[in-house]
Amino acid sequence: MNFFKQVLATIVGLTIFQIISLILFFIFIGALVASVKTMGDGLASENVSVEDNSILVLDLAYDILERDAFSSFDFTDINSFPKEKPGLQSIVNAIEYAKTDDRIKGIYLKSSVMPNGYATIELLRASLKDFQSSGKFVLAYGEMLDQKSFYLASAASELYVNPEGYIELRGIGAQLTFFKKLIEEKLEAEVQVFKVGDYKSAVEPFILDKMSDANREQLSYLLGGIKEDFVNNIATERGLSPEDFNTILNNLSALRPDSCAYFGLITGTSYYDEVLSNLKEKLALAEKEDLNTIDVGDYALATAKTSNSENRIAVVYAEGDIVDGKGDESNIGGESFSKQIRALRLDDDIDAIVLRINSPGGSALASEVMWRELELAKQVKPVVVSMGDLAASGGYYIACNANRIFAEENTITGSIGVFGLIPNLEKFLNNKIGVSFDEVLLNDHATSTGITKKLDSFEAKVIQSSVDDIYATFTSRVAEGRGMPLESVLEVASGRVWTGQQALERNLVDEIGSLDDAIAYAAILAELDDYRLMEYPEIKSPLEEILGDLGMQAKESKLKAELGVLYPYFEQVKSLEEMKGKVQAKLPYILELY
Repeated sequence: MNFFKQVLATIVGLTIFQIISLILFFIFIGALVASVKTMGDGLASENVSVEDNSILVLDLAYDILERDAFSSFDFTDINSFPKEKPGLQSIVNAIEYAKTDDRIKGIYLKSSVMPNGYATIELLRASLKDFQSSGKFVLAYGEMLDQKSFYLASAASELYVNPEGYIELRGIGAQLTFFKKLIEEKLEAEVQVFKVGDYKSAVEPFILDKMSDANREQLSYLLGGIKEDFVNNIATERGLSPEDFNTILNNLSALRPDSCAYFGLITGTSYYDEVLSNLKEKLALAEKEDLNTIDVGDYALATAKTSNSENRIAVVYAEGDIVDGKGDESNIGGESFSKQIRALRLDDDIDAIVLRINSPGGSALASEVMWRELELAKQVKPVVVSMGDLAASGGYYIACNANRIFAEENTITGSIGVFGLIPNLEKFLNNKIGVSFDEVLLNDHATSTGITKKLDSFEAKVIQSSVDDIYATFTSRVAEGRGMPLESVLEVASGRVWTGQQALERNLVDEIGSLDDAIAYAAILAELDDYRLMEYPEIKSPLEEILGDLGMQAKESKLKAELGVLYPYFEQVKSLEEMKGKVQAKLPYILELY
């Protein structure tokens, strides 16, 4: 009897201990979140104050998302804390507000490596130029600038680089990765391809060892549009002719700070302490006085615009790959997105919808499902699209029926085409790891969708017919949405990608403009004199982010740490399995622009 009493007591004790541990865990998480919200970064608006005679600090060396994001824990570093990183629109709004804020005397741009696209950088450059039109200064300083960060910094009124720093100015180019030899020779596998469009090149990395002529043609034209802006804008800002600057790039003459200073590409070389002295001088401070600075994220929170208007414009963010089902924070789930648009369509308090797209596309089926809901919404209220860095393939599919489409000048868009990939792993499984297969067929093609044998000619013909049908639907959606003859759509389709400016010239978009421009146009269509913005989908709280999927985040962090620069290639090969033969409306390649 005593034995059972002891066992029972132990069980009860362990249960109570687990309950107490769980309560303490949640208390710890709550305290952690609270501490993060009041740390030195000052993330809570009520804790942020803007001092007179201040400098706005822009540190943009991170992947700038469309919306503010509360970063996850770095599971490889137990000392790391989540931080709130301002999204693109928050940064732009903060710079705009600072232009007329007498407390802000100038901007200090901390220049470092930037992973963002050229459309994002163009918008930030325009914001900095507009800020300087007020007579205030923008001073940029860095120790190591890649090409994109230099492009942004070139818009500053003064640009300094550490005397022993490094500047990556080599000109515009792109590099694609090909896996044909790995797949066919090393793994003894193959990829069975179904596509429509000569320029739909997403399949090429798996079946070729270099670019096709069509792919090289479209990529050269796309990069030509980006290069024109890049060269002309930098040359204009730094007092050079485009021809002279292009010669500097071709001769690799702008890799050292002293060379850049010689050519006038930078104001000069300085150490950080000299930059601080320069800033103090601009603010009429003594050398021993402290600078008043405020981070752009804090400033955005402290100066965020609020409105009590009963009129509402919904801004819906569609960022990431388009996938079937609900999706998650890193992609666009067709089911979740459609549910959101449906709710906004039926909500009489919402007067207009602005869709901000930053997506390379993805599932053709999910794109069609989303298109349908947007088409229904357009019948009862204005739907306006704003394109970010990417709005290609499926990203263009969901944009094409809007009342008006705004793109950034260097948005990558178009790619009107579809494809499907089905890997055949029969030889790999048999020859490399000793796995073979046998089957019983009661119908001729019962196992034709698997990846363990080659499709026969009839099966391949059926799948290609399905891809053709989806392409026909896609192009008809574009023709209807853009009010274009189908023949005109086919001339600019075939999977070809365009910059925003090139797309404007081909009637694929209506106007070059920002998200603010799209919102203003939606207000005009809805006949609104005042309004407030409602953002969707709702952002998870920091606690929800932390507790959301610890295991997956830890796994991803570990993989990134182990693979390093090889991680993007792992992701690209992994996408083969994730497609599972589903027809894709996706950007024709993972494009790394330089």
